[in-house]
Amino acid sequence: MFNQEAQPVGSRSKVVSIMGKKKNTNRILITALVLVTITMTTLLAALAYQQLQGILAALPLTILALIIVAQLILYKCFYTQQSRATKYSLLSRKLVQVQAKQRRDERHALKILNHINAVSDQNPTHASIWQKPLLGFSGDLAIACESTCGKKYTLLADLTGHGIAAAMGAAPVASIFQATAKRGLPVIDIVIELNNRLEQLLPAGFFCSTAIIMSDQGSTTICNAGLPDILVCNENGDLVDTVKSEQLPFGIQTIEPTDVQLFTEKYHTPHQLYAVTDGLIETVGTNDEVFDMGTLVSLVATKSTGSSRIINIKEHFESLTKDSPQSDDISIVEVMIC
Repeated sequence: MFNQEAQPVGSRSKVVSIMGKKKNTNRILITALVLVTITMTTLLAALAYQQLQGILAALPLTILALIIVAQLILYKCFYTQQSRATKYSLLSRKLVQVQAKQRRDERHALKILNHINAVSDQNPTHASIWQKPLLGFSGDLAIACESTCGKKYTLLADLTGHGIAAAMGAAPVASIFQATAKRGLPVIDIVIELNNRLEQLLPAGFFCSTAIIMSDQGSTTICNAGLPDILVCNENGDLVDTVKSEQLPFGIQTIEPTDVQLFTEKYHTPHQLYAVTDGLIETVGTNDEVFDMGTLVSLVATKSTGSSRIINIKEHFESLTKDSPQSDDISIVEVMIC
């Protein structure tokens, strides 16, 4: 899909141009035919009028009027048909242009995605990620990495838009997060750096709902900026903490350290954390059943065996929505806190 070229556009444009010229030629010929017919009929009627007397003298004029009306109706029908054909031709040309632009955007998005994948840890030991994009490129971004000093970082971001619009925002998010996390910076520094850079880069009306999670030997710091509630549960599935969004999504306004809202906790036994984008918990299934936060809470309320919970969530979601159209990007991350 991403590698298709837009080569047929030129040839299609030539075909559309030739068709347009033929239609103009046909229109001229039909108009000439109507005029010639009317002229010839008028001459014949005039000659017949000179040969006839009484009531019959009106017959040629009546026939002439009927012929003229028929010709006008024929011309009107032809003109309407030609107008529709021209309209369809213009729509076809616009469709070709839109498809070509879409292929170009997809290639650009793919390049950005490849760059993000190149700098991301492909097999993080502390996090499991499941994503289901709406289009070829997801507006959601999920990255897990480990710093040189052993701290484990996870990011889940939901950027405004889809496709190339989301890709343009995903690139700086990925780069900044990777650079700051690899250095083992505190979450508050990562939040300020990401937010203030995005506030400068993103156009008006664009923002990035984000969750940043850092864990280090059980000590956990979380910033939830615009995402649904983040769930923290123990190995038995008991819900231990719920981290609500207390921070504006990134990119809306410049912030200072005093503006950052963080959740911090020390867990002495293994715990699991679940962060999702709103595409998951706003999904309506085939039978109008909604996959909401209550559904998610019930699915994580099981004893943990590896990544069995995220697998159960995925299977339940796909079973619920197997015949329903997808309306948004969907992402969930499971973070292991030891």
